[in-house]
Amino acid sequence: MDSLNARKSSLVNWLSKYKIHLISWCVFIFWETIMVFAFAGAVGTFSNYVIHYSFNIFLFYAHTWLLEKVTAFPNSSLWKILPIVALEICIYIGLIFGIDHLLYVYTNILTGTLPTLTVRIFKLLYRSTYFMLFSTGYFFIKRYLNERAEKERVEKQRFKMLIDKERTDKELLMSKNAFLKAQINPHLLFNTLEFIHQKIRQYDPEDAQVMVYLSDMMRFAANTEHNDGYIKLSDEIAQCQNLIKLHQLTQGQVFIEMASSPDVLDIKFIPLVLLTLLENMFKHGNLFDSDNKATIDLYMDNDTLKIESRNLPASVKSKVGFGSGLDNIRTRLNYTYGNQAEMNTYVDEDGFYTLTIAIKEKALQEAFPTNMEALTY
Repeated sequence: MDSLNARKSSLVNWLSKYKIHLISWCVFIFWETIMVFAFAGAVGTFSNYVIHYSFNIFLFYAHTWLLEKVTAFPNSSLWKILPIVALEICIYIGLIFGIDHLLYVYTNILTGTLPTLTVRIFKLLYRSTYFMLFSTGYFFIKRYLNERAEKERVEKQRFKMLIDKERTDKELLMSKNAFLKAQINPHLLFNTLEFIHQKIRQYDPEDAQVMVYLSDMMRFAANTEHNDGYIKLSDEIAQCQNLIKLHQLTQGQVFIEMASSPDVLDIKFIPLVLLTLLENMFKHGNLFDSDNKATIDLYMDNDTLKIESRNLPASVKSKVGFGSGLDNIRTRLNYTYGNQAEMNTYVDEDGFYTLTIAIKEKALQEAFPTNMEALTY
């Protein structure tokens, strides 16, 4: 049943696609039949019409197809068209001549006296030329319509590009305004933090230190926009230490260790990855168990930079963030390093939530060429 429905649907689609051709041929055959009856007073049999019009229609579309192929190379098309037309006429005359002979001899489809050879050849020559001229006209109409459609498509594309350019110009202007605001806002914020720091330091130096750590981290985040999108891993590691100290001042003792091998410190890397990992650990991890410390390790393993974090999950799951930080890291790694970067998360056999990032040395070098120097120390 499904196969039958599929065939019906295919037939309906075919009829819909070529309905203009089918209607045109029906009208043309009907008109020729009327004209023959008006001048000759008789019409051919149905079988005769089916056989001969099948060849005529095939010649019509075959000639169009050949013209399309030949004119695809206009510099050499003229000398090719004449021999191809002559070959088409010869093949058509030969086929119809042979078929008519068989129909006269072995069937009752063609009746009456068989015309002379010369008359038959001239009639077939006229008939083939007749349909080939129609086909040539159809070819030029089809090419004109295709060229007009292509021109309309190009105009629409050009119009779309103009609209996109206008939208881009507006967005650029908005970005410039936002950038000017961004230059003002950090200065205002840092000055305010410094003012608060000076006030608090008079009464509680320890709480005042919180403002120092916070100010350093925010200044680091703001400055990343002016470093070609890359920072040294050593700089972000320092800010991670500030974040740990900040939490220790506000939450008490936390047990988290960061370790990095010397050969990774000068590597240029996309910013805020380590800080986001650390922030995620503070949100969703248990960092108050001295026997099960959280760790973040950075090192080179052959030709791969490895970043690994490991921590116990918190007993109460935090609803803050909804995991968007890790999704953001994965998206940025994929955008910058492509399939040369891999990020995985899982819970190991000891119940620790583990996150691993592995980036090929080749990808680090392609993203920031001066990493070559850092990686060869």
